[in-house]
Amino acid sequence: MMLSILSMALTGLIFQEIKFSSAISRLSLSLPMAKAAVRRVFYDREADDTEDYDTMQELTKENSAILCDKNSYKYYYADKKPGVDSEEIIDEGALININLASLDVLKRLPGIDEDLAEGIMNSGLRPYAAINELLLVEDMTKEKFILIKDMITVYGNGKVNINTASRGVLLCLGLDEELVDVIMDFRKVNKIEKKEDSEETSEEEEEEEEDAIEAEEEEDYGFSSLSSMINSLRDFASLSLRQEQDLISLQNSLSVKSEYLRFNIIPQINNKPGTHYSIIIDPSKKKLLSWREY
Repeated sequence: MMLSILSMALTGLIFQEIKFSSAISRLSLSLPMAKAAVRRVFYDREADDTEDYDTMQELTKENSAILCDKNSYKYYYADKKPGVDSEEIIDEGALININLASLDVLKRLPGIDEDLAEGIMNSGLRPYAAINELLLVEDMTKEKFILIKDMITVYGNGKVNINTASRGVLLCLGLDEELVDVIMDFRKVNKIEKKEDSEETSEEEEEEEEDAIEAEEEEDYGFSSLSSMINSLRDFASLSLRQEQDLISLQNSLSVKSEYLRFNIIPQINNKPGTHYSIIIDPSKKKLLSWREY
């Protein structure tokens, strides 16, 4: 009986050590895999076949790379969570830069009144190095910060990607609710026609036929350029003169491409998830700006 009890205790201890060793192994392998993924993404973005624009479909598409045997990683270019509406997906290039935003835009942020907006703009901390620094501004509470944290950034040139901006961000820019609804509906149904190569090899044609179903799922929807934005919306719905003027006045604040990206990577070691990384990158300069793991 004593030997049986001892063997059971040893079995439990060994089992726990195996689990601990496996967890440590996944953690130690996750970091180099994440670094390798970042390098790959920089080169992938250089070869982007839609270099003039970024859409919600493109940035949230889950990509993968198999390294060896049971090790691989998945990645995409925006923060997303299972069961969350596409409108709530966070694209770094679709956020309001608090270092460059006007007082009017800051005042429209939820929970921010004129006094607090002026405090944010006139704070000695500006330009802010991270959005968390807003918590050091007088009268900024944790509750108010939570309301705006997914709408703001400290990166970029101040332009907001109209293809991926949330409803709340578009309202903060000064567009009325009716126009925002038109833009959101347009983004759901307007398929962007991609440029076709003048000559294709027979091998490429075969690949296109084999991947026909997958290609259909990868269609992009939204705006391909700012120059055609107003005309496209006119054809889609009736716009008032005021709404057209609002769009024209925002030309310098809008874009159809995300300059900076939230690159997410989920390593898989022995078919089990490793550490999840959310990284803010500047693809044009191949620069890493922020690194978070969870």
